[in-house]
Amino acid sequence: MRSRRSSAAGPGGDAVQQVIIVTGPAGAGKSSVAAALCERFDRMVHIEVDTLRHMVRAGYRHPWLEGDAQAAEQRLLATRNAAAIARESVTMRYAVVIDDVVDASVVAQYREALAGIEANVHFVTLLPSLDVALARDAGRSASIPDQVRALHAEFSREAALGILPGLVLDNSDDPDAALTADRVQDAVRRGEALIIGGG
Repeated sequence: MRSRRSSAAGPGGDAVQQVIIVTGPAGAGKSSVAAALCERFDRMVHIEVDTLRHMVRAGYRHPWLEGDAQAAEQRLLATRNAAAIARESVTMRYAVVIDDVVDASVVAQYREALAGIEANVHFVTLLPSLDVALARDAGRSASIPDQVRALHAEFSREAALGILPGLVLDNSDDPDAALTADRVQDAVRRGEALIIGGG
């Protein structure tokens, strides 16, 4: 599928900078879709928040350890670091896609960390069926099926309650990441995923 290129400013080529947060459970296709979005821009930074988390080389905690204060602290640290990189990138006229696992409990952290940014911030949750997420995860070298099930259940619950902001996108039937990126780009252009209007 041929990608639809956009300016550095964002889909549609307008003068408003864009920050797109792409989230969802493991196996949702976040990284592939984020990479496909980058192909549509002349200037775009892809922030993989998991990479930021692993910059903690001493005292690292798995981000989803229940009841672990240091794990919660490191989740917040990664969110703030991602937002700081996004701010600097926007200042230098780069669009940004943030690739992270952001459930409803973390959304407020992103809202606070990105408050006042001179860019529109969009929030897209990719939520394929559990079978699709498990199949995608099975193709990885470090498969985590139990974590996929747990995260998928939590995202599905939050989607059903309507507490996830922006757009929830079922990409189960999309043949590849390029088509999902097209759908995300269209939603961003229409303002369907907007959570912060900073342009």
